[in-house]
Amino acid sequence: MSPYLWARGFSRLDAVAISHGHSDHMGGMAAIVRNFRPKELWIGVVPPSDTLQNLISIAQSYGVKVVRHWEGDAFDFGGADVYVLFPPHDWPAGDKPQNSDSMVLNLIYGQSSLLLEGDAQNRTERRVCTLEHPRASLLKVGHHGSANATTQELVDSTRPEFAIISVGSGNSFGLPRYETLERLAAAGTRVYRTDLDGAVTFYLDGRSVKAASMDLR
Repeated sequence: MSPYLWARGFSRLDAVAISHGHSDHMGGMAAIVRNFRPKELWIGVVPPSDTLQNLISIAQSYGVKVVRHWEGDAFDFGGADVYVLFPPHDWPAGDKPQNSDSMVLNLIYGQSSLLLEGDAQNRTERRVCTLEHPRASLLKVGHHGSANATTQELVDSTRPEFAIISVGSGNSFGLPRYETLERLAAAGTRVYRTDLDGAVTFYLDGRSVKAASMDLR
């Protein structure tokens, strides 16, 4: 991530968020903290994890404010409204990080909006849709396009214009799954995939969403 951010002209960050403690969602975060000194690190559930605890310690050593966020939190962030849709305060932390810990964030800026899911799956999505009815011009697809996420309820609630799937090329899991892509296609969603489109930047200007791919090779 650091070369991509440098190429975009970033030298500092206001905040970074970790959805949960799996390595594919936080493995490079220590470098981001060192290189960009974010003002805040947003986290949710903190199960026993030496890697996660080490990252928190590194952030604190660089003066980064570590903020725990929970379902129901709402705050202004640079003119955008941020709503934390998951996890609830009583969500039990297991003995190790798991997908179901994923923090779900809904950012709304004018008429444009973004839903960030991490590895959230069916159970979380159904709770979020029942309680919050989120909207999303742009959906960061949950669990890399697995069949156990991006439920029909979520697609019907958000009706995203764009979706981004973070997925490795030729991965052994067969992701993204056909049924996930089919649900998004039926909703008229334009899907970007990191295995096909590389690094993609989305611009939300309060009226619409614009996408731009960037080849760093």
